[in-house]
Amino acid sequence: MQELFPGTTEALDNLSLYKANDVKFEDVDAFELEMEHFDDLKTELGYNTTWSMGEGIMALDHKIFSDKVRVVTYKCIAEMGKTMDDVTWITFTAVAMDGTVGELWKAAESCFQQAKLAIGDWHYFVEDFEVQEDGSLSLVTGS
Repeated sequence: MQELFPGTTEALDNLSLYKANDVKFEDVDAFELEMEHFDDLKTELGYNTTWSMGEGIMALDHKIFSDKVRVVTYKCIAEMGKTMDDVTWITFTAVAMDGTVGELWKAAESCFQQAKLAIGDWHYFVEDFEVQEDGSLSLVTGS
């Protein structure tokens, strides 16, 4: 069969764009997929904080804690002293309406924004919520 435009087939064969053996796929591990998932949610929600609990991909309505209102506290250094015994602490507070990822993240974002405004906090990775004796949650962050 004669080509409509002579040399077209050869030119196309020489373009790496059309060669299947030039397509490369990179392995993406579960951690990367989880971070991408939560980065997409962060953008969608307009948050500054990054969910980094490391417990896999979860929807915002996924329950981590029991379904009840919880106070979330975030303790930060307000002023450094000469030693750790001389540190002045400040605590910020928010409320999570239930134990879902969405409500916990919203409370963490609120605490972070308060701390950022008051003391210029830069610890925006939400890494954990530690249950306190009174049932409240203490926010653990990282930078």
